[in-house]
Amino acid sequence: MNRISLTVMLVFLMGWASMGLVPGWVLSPVLGSWSMKEIHWITKDTTYSIENAQPGIFIFTPTSYSLMWIPVDAPRQAFRNLSRPTDAEIKAGFQTVVFNAGSYEWTDSTLTSTAHIAKVPGFEGGRQYFSYKIDRDEMILTMFDETYPDGSKPEWYGRYVTKFVLRRMETWDAE
Repeated sequence: MNRISLTVMLVFLMGWASMGLVPGWVLSPVLGSWSMKEIHWITKDTTYSIENAQPGIFIFTPTSYSLMWIPVDAPRQAFRNLSRPTDAEIKAGFQTVVFNAGSYEWTDSTLTSTAHIAKVPGFEGGRQYFSYKIDRDEMILTMFDETYPDGSKPEWYGRYVTKFVLRRMETWDAE
């Protein structure tokens, strides 16, 4: 086998491996797109819930994720002039959406994400820790920990967890 053929074969094999397409490799059970149904912030003695959550989406490929969700129970206010929002509209828009994207690792019951891009400047490299349980087309994804890039923790750490109830929109098919 010549050097070029070997190189091409290795590139394809590495690509397939990174997508979970190598025979015998197991694909992540969270693969696909998931829409937000409910959000619950659970403390030791109280649960704050949004039963009919505003739009949100979590997307998982074999090695990457992207999430965007609205942490309030009312629809976001549209800018009066979409191309020229006021400072107050920009602030309100920023405060009413959560997003980040990056890579993730998983086990049979946990998921750890590492942000490559985030709404909050400086969170790139930060990690979020989740437990998950999937029943057919519903996933319970509970964020129980977060670590900033400098190793510190947010003020909510240890006080509450955030439980997302998600509905499968579509799956990722390796074929």
